Amino acid sequence: MTAALFITLAVITVVSFIALIVFICLYVYTDASVNSDKPGLWVLITALTPNLFGFLIYMLVGRKKERTPVKKFKTPAIISAAAVVISTAVFLGTVLFGSDIPVINNVSIGMVNNNIGSQWYVSYRSSGTTLERTVSLSGSELDNFTVEASCDEGEMYLLLLQGRNVKVVDITDFPQEKISMDDFEPGNVKLSLYNESAKNAKIQIDW
Repeated sequence: MTAALFITLAVITVVSFIALIVFICLYVYTDASVNSDKPGLWVLITALTPNLFGFLIYMLVGRKKERTPVKKFKTPAIISAAAVVISTAVFLGTVLFGSDIPVINNVSIGMVNNNIGSQWYVSYRSSGTTLERTVSLSGSELDNFTVEASCDEGEMYLLLLQGRNVKVVDITDFPQEKISMDDFEPGNVKLSLYNESAKNAKIQIDW
């Protein structure tokens, strides 16, 4: 899959969802003008409440008991809803199960990025970004600085920077191993993860 096609799928999904919200708001305004005393208020509630809950609230409690059917904007809203379901399913299916996810500059797909305690864990389907962390390392943590990394395609590099001390490690296929930090002193160390078209990557750094 090309980056252009992937971006097109994402754009279609977003545009379909925006169209759905617009048509639902237009439907609510038209319907509330007939079946409620405050159409503007219900449009705001519909637009600002996440996950279409505002629309459900209007349909359940906002309309008068004696309801006058309103069909205007109902058909385009239904079409937009179908487009959202289909485009979202295709897009998520591509992200979750596709084997040819493109690498797009400044975009990460399927990213998990956790920095908890003395561990930095990163995984992604594809990524066109450079990830950075500055961590404070004690002497014992420098001695126990360990990296484990792998990816299906491309190359990955870890850059460590402290003042004039610079270290670059190729972690493309890197079994769990301690990194020599003899040139570094206790204190702040900047960690940067670079990738060259890396896909299905997993990196775990412990100290």
